[in-house]
Amino acid sequence: MKVLVIGAGFVGSAAARQLVDLGHDVTVTATSAEKVETLRESFPRAVVLRGSEEETVREAVAGQDVVVVTAGPSAQGSMTPEGRAKTYRDVLVRTAENVVAAAGPQTRLVALSSLSVYGDAANHLEVIDESAPVTTSADPSPSNFLAMEQVYASTGDRATIFRCGDIFGPGDPPIAEKVAMAHQYLGGSVPFSGDALLYRLHVDDAAEAVVHAVHHDISGIFNLTHAQVPPTNAKLFDRLSAEQGLPALQYRDEIASPSAPISVEKLRTSGFEAVRSFDPALAQPA
Repeated sequence: MKVLVIGAGFVGSAAARQLVDLGHDVTVTATSAEKVETLRESFPRAVVLRGSEEETVREAVAGQDVVVVTAGPSAQGSMTPEGRAKTYRDVLVRTAENVVAAAGPQTRLVALSSLSVYGDAANHLEVIDESAPVTTSADPSPSNFLAMEQVYASTGDRATIFRCGDIFGPGDPPIAEKVAMAHQYLGGSVPFSGDALLYRLHVDDAAEAVVHAVHHDISGIFNLTHAQVPPTNAKLFDRLSAEQGLPALQYRDEIASPSAPISVEKLRTSGFEAVRSFDPALAQPA
């Protein structure tokens, strides 16, 4: 199959490598010529593309059997409401609108969303599955992820949407280092909720889920993370702060996230499970 991967960064590159190894004709994209040159060391077909640019997306999507959208806002631009407002709509919603407008009637679509779309709206439930209520928060993060989901879902059973945990993998700083950076560069203040459960997703699990969607033609919305219940942000981050002689972080609650356990049973029933994503060491007490 001909597969276009929009946003060949952390997850996109990993998924593209697996798809190439499986014999697919893969084109990858990045937003700058410099990034594309690096991608061409691994992928012969790499092009410059911004998802918010309608004509460029139309040309890239034409003739593709599958379009995988792994482009997402940068972490650096996500730490304040102003930063999120500036980038999230273009990166998420405009890309989705342009992809859906350009895709043919048989084109399969696979996109990555976020567990943050639940916010705190489903915390009263015993477990949160894909039918749970989603947040009505106006914060640019969950609101734009939800708007993006609606665009892809409008295509019916041609779309697969993965609501992902916090993605990590080789080359990504360890959590303890991220906590230290929050103190050093953000004044010890983060936009998250302290009582939210820290669900994570290993990059290889994310990539394999994309391949699973392409090969097994699953459609709909799926929670994508580990089945084990993790610690809360505050429990883990404050322990890591204390171990480094740092004070507890301040949690601004701008981006509410689930504090009730996430169900991954729907995806498991389809034949896939994220097996690398839970680190038992993170849940151990100090």
